Amino acid sequence: MESSSRTERYHLVCRECSLERLYHAANDADARSRDHAADTGHRVVVDRIT
Repeated sequence: MESSSRTERYHLVCRECSLERLYHAANDADARSRDHAADTGHRVVVDRIT
């Protein structure tokens, strides 16, 4: 594993409610984003931060 991938974080923000989370794995952030959008119909954004 590359050292840079250990420092990456994924910031999830819902644009329509108070949901905001920080994840260490892209798959986790994407899954939560999809689940929240499917459950609520909200617009969710996930961005990688380093």
